[in-house]
Amino acid sequence: MKKILLFFILIASIHISFAQRNVTLNDSISLNADIFLGVDSFGAIYYQKENIFYKKWNNQEWQFGDFILGELTQVSILNPLKIVLFYETSNTLVTVDKYLSEIDRVNFNVIAEFKNVSLMTPANDNSVWIFDNNTQQLDIFNTVSEKTLVTTQPLNELPKALQSTFNYCWVLTDQTLTQYNIYGSLLRQIQNEGYQNIKIFNNDLILQKEDGLYYYRTKIEEIEKINLPEIPIKQFHVTNEILYIYQQSTIYSFDLTPRKN
Repeated sequence: MKKILLFFILIASIHISFAQRNVTLNDSISLNADIFLGVDSFGAIYYQKENIFYKKWNNQEWQFGDFILGELTQVSILNPLKIVLFYETSNTLVTVDKYLSEIDRVNFNVIAEFKNVSLMTPANDNSVWIFDNNTQQLDIFNTVSEKTLVTTQPLNELPKALQSTFNYCWVLTDQTLTQYNIYGSLLRQIQNEGYQNIKIFNNDLILQKEDGLYYYRTKIEEIEKINLPEIPIKQFHVTNEILYIYQQSTIYSFDLTPRKN
């Protein structure tokens, strides 16, 4: 018990220092979208318009939509060959391939392990992280077997954002930013200093506040303010070393790689 208490004391006492990070504007691209969802490693652009999910690449365009499912509330392009869509109204998750053709879907209302899902993000293999409102827990759920593989301890607050790699999941609440591994173990937790959204960049994070974006270097526990032009941020995304910001029908891309002196 003493070791457990010491662990959480260490987590609570993590000191975050602040610095500045300069970025370089690469390009700007016109896009007429309701929601910009990101750019994958192949350069394909994903967006949402009138509740239809679109992919644009090499002068070609694909789309997926099913109005029976209600509003499309979340999309993950972590694996562009197996994209995950979530419709909160119908409590349904849909997986599509690179051409946006449906692979499968899970209706959490009718499976044996009923779940009331509000947020999702991919895990490894055929699994996703989901937050179950009924249990207030974060689960790793296999979409093929429709079974829960891992369950965390109940969260004290409702999450406002989930982001993952294939090995970790970050949970943002009003009070904290917490990292879990694929075994459901809590790895680190820091206080939320007004962060509204998060994106993963390599093993680090890009954090959004009202006054802009911040770069969280997790290994050394340092947060750097990203020096950006005065562009209101409607949506943002990170792929490889590139930060994408969408505002007023334009996608701006910035190189996040520090310049060498």
